[in-house]
Amino acid sequence: MFFTENISILVIALFFALYFLLVKLNKKNSLLNSYITYASLFIYAIWYPPAILLIIFHSLLVKYGGAELYKTKSRLLLGLLVGVSLLVLFLFKYYNFFVVDVLLMDQMGKEIILPIGISFYTFTALGYYVDIYRHKVDPMVDYNEAKLFIVFWPALASGPILRAKNIITNFEYKEPLTSSNLALSLVLVASGLIKKLLIADNIGSYVDWNLSFGVHNMCTLEAWSTILGFGAQIYADFSGYTDMAIGFALLLGFKLPANFNYPYQSTSLTEFWRRWHISLSLWFKDYLYIPLGGSKKGKLRAYINILIVFILSGFWHGAGFGFLIWGFIHGIVLVLEKMFSEVYFKLHKVVRWCVTFAVVISAWSFFRLDFQPARVLFKRLFYSPDDVSFKMTSPYYIAPLLMLLIFFIIEHLTKFYKVDDEGYPTLNNKWYVILILCVMLFLSFMFSGKEQPFIYFQF
Repeated sequence: MFFTENISILVIALFFALYFLLVKLNKKNSLLNSYITYASLFIYAIWYPPAILLIIFHSLLVKYGGAELYKTKSRLLLGLLVGVSLLVLFLFKYYNFFVVDVLLMDQMGKEIILPIGISFYTFTALGYYVDIYRHKVDPMVDYNEAKLFIVFWPALASGPILRAKNIITNFEYKEPLTSSNLALSLVLVASGLIKKLLIADNIGSYVDWNLSFGVHNMCTLEAWSTILGFGAQIYADFSGYTDMAIGFALLLGFKLPANFNYPYQSTSLTEFWRRWHISLSLWFKDYLYIPLGGSKKGKLRAYINILIVFILSGFWHGAGFGFLIWGFIHGIVLVLEKMFSEVYFKLHKVVRWCVTFAVVISAWSFFRLDFQPARVLFKRLFYSPDDVSFKMTSPYYIAPLLMLLIFFIIEHLTKFYKVDDEGYPTLNNKWYVILILCVMLFLSFMFSGKEQPFIYFQF
């Protein structure tokens, strides 16, 4: 679901009109769940009908495999369910990478289509299997619920990654649509529209323009403006999607935790990952870092575990050496933070913010570009050859990017919503926040940028 396309807006409006009609008619909760399930399947089929087969496959594993796993608590069955799920993910997401980039083999023009959202719903299913094995949740007894767990349309394409403990409760007991929940839903959807239309799409157009001229002739100022633009773009694009997803889910009675909590205000990389893509950070912590031993087996083992987690986090994002390097950079800096924490955390928070921000932004080079151009851009951030200098006739856009970053800064400082201690978004009722939200929403519709696909659709 693209959310901002005209056809998507029409489909969403029709979906909610029928949903609230069913609510008005006092239809049973099971019927509401069935409606959401089959509407989600239909919405997903609009993109690529054959991909529904994967949804059905994972739903069957969740329903019947999960029930058997809960009953037997078999490690062999757990391994089988996890292995099969990862094999399917590997086939669709990483086959091309290993065949072409690693094995250097010719595919003879045969490239496998990557189903939208496969990384998200695969990790949703994997987390469920582990929770079932640990008896932290009860197995799903209704096949429609198993399908809804996988295909829940607000979060299907770009997350957040669903956790069984957060969503299963709402299968039976929906969050009431109180005035405060309605207001929060509208704020989240408005926030998402502002981030996507006003910030991400506008900034993204200038970033693409700069990169289209290559990175080899960029000076340091041009390199920084470009990568700063991408840092704002990917945050606004991804958090914009998940804001809307969480807002739409709340309208349906499903209360989901926030996936972003203003990450660029972080004063350490540890804090950054508590605020950025929170559902993925917690997933790796609960299902990989802690099972690997966490920090309970000595400092050296903890450092190795951190590196493993972040290299795999990079690999989760995409099949490419750039993603692996991006994950490695984050892992190394996190390890250094742990090693020198007594010294580092005595520094003034402004200094720590500058260090954290510089690391996060510069590392985006390897996330945005293939390895070779990313390496050049990364170097340009800190050093420009003498023969490369900024000129008034430069084809690179600097001023528009820096001006558009103001909207991103306003969003971070204003905080359209807050995140409570339990991780859920809450209303920010300050009058000036509502005023700024309304003004920026108006600007979003008046000055929206060139429409671009959500970045995380490729993951």
